[in-house]
Amino acid sequence: MSVTIKETIYVKPTKPTKHVQIPLSNCDLLMPSYYFGEISFFKNVLKKKIFMNSQKLIVSLEDVLNDYYPLAGTLKNAPDGRTIIDCNDCGVQFIIAECSDITINQLENKKWEHAVIPQALTSYSRIPNKIDPILFIVQHTTFADGSVALSTSIHHQIADAFGFYTFMKSWGRRARLEHIDPPIHDRSLLKTSGNPPAHVPHEYLIMQPGSEKVLNVQQSPAISSLTKIFQFSQDNLKRLSDYYSVGINNGNWISTNDALVAHNWRTVTRARKIDLNTEVFCGFAIDGRDRLIQPIPKSYFGNVTFSGCPKMVVSQLINGLPSSVALQIRKTVTDMNNSRIQSTIDWIEQQPDKSLIIQRFLSNGKDLVVTNWSKCQEQNLINFGDGTSIKQRLPGRGSKVDGASVIFSAEDGTDIYIILPTEKLEILEHDPEFKKFIVS
Repeated sequence: MSVTIKETIYVKPTKPTKHVQIPLSNCDLLMPSYYFGEISFFKNVLKKKIFMNSQKLIVSLEDVLNDYYPLAGTLKNAPDGRTIIDCNDCGVQFIIAECSDITINQLENKKWEHAVIPQALTSYSRIPNKIDPILFIVQHTTFADGSVALSTSIHHQIADAFGFYTFMKSWGRRARLEHIDPPIHDRSLLKTSGNPPAHVPHEYLIMQPGSEKVLNVQQSPAISSLTKIFQFSQDNLKRLSDYYSVGINNGNWISTNDALVAHNWRTVTRARKIDLNTEVFCGFAIDGRDRLIQPIPKSYFGNVTFSGCPKMVVSQLINGLPSSVALQIRKTVTDMNNSRIQSTIDWIEQQPDKSLIIQRFLSNGKDLVVTNWSKCQEQNLINFGDGTSIKQRLPGRGSKVDGASVIFSAEDGTDIYIILPTEKLEILEHDPEFKKFIVS
């Protein structure tokens, strides 16, 4: 399954844009300096000679960059030490490639298992260059049957998943010559109140100067990790939600996502065989757009996510009522209100060296981090004129952090990526409580 790079192009806006410098918001500065994204698979069902034409995509990308011009810039450090987006029309990277010894049917027949998807469908490092990093990278790979894999990745300090998928939807609309809602680039919308923080956010830590900051937390020790995808059907998600709702009193409730995160946290922790008296954390992103008294517009292009980070003692987590774990997740989400978000922004502003702020949940073989992109995917179906993709997958060169999980939308439910050391993953797969809710 060899992938051949044919050409690398730097795509720029079609006309000169605003050459301004946009300071990153405090929320942007919390994000790790790495790329995130997905691979979308478009099937050439009608055997068209011209399908997902790369030139059409390049032209429409040039067009949409007129509106999303910060994406064609680079990150730099201002004289005051703050990181800025230098909107200089340097452009984004578009890689054209071929994979002539495989068809999309073969991937379907293998049930889209992570191990069978060629890693070279993304041909770049997950860590951006420290000097003038490219902010958006595309790889367009044509298979033997004319189907296409479109890998797209964005620098996380530029946008969160909501912003990324909104941009992708806008790019698709411009490819179809349709109108888009102009993005908002005013990152001062997430401004400080000028007051001292009402509380110190426990979701974050301050590293000691001189410590090495790697990705979202700390570098995992060298382990033999596997990434496996587990499928939860709609029926199984309903059963899972009912299971985690047992014992919840009237007036309280949990969402399906609460149940899924709680289930993942319980069963992964059990598989890790951690001492019962250990305190562990579960980190996940919470969208703050609708949680502020003055909501952030959906068209805002940037990061508006904050960390939820409940903690539990292992004995209570794995041996207590499942509903108690789901209610912990629900309380963490509910507590992320206007006051807490504003206080977090104010606390970040107080820190003299914001590069030392890290998430509290650690890559230490004990904590868990869960990211749910399913709603963003469902609400932003991407169509460049040849139909929507039939499958989305994480890049093979994605995160290898022990305990990381990503929830993806699927045809009949959700898929969840789980990354664990090989022996822990085998224990998880044989856990009766875990097995009864997944599609075998």
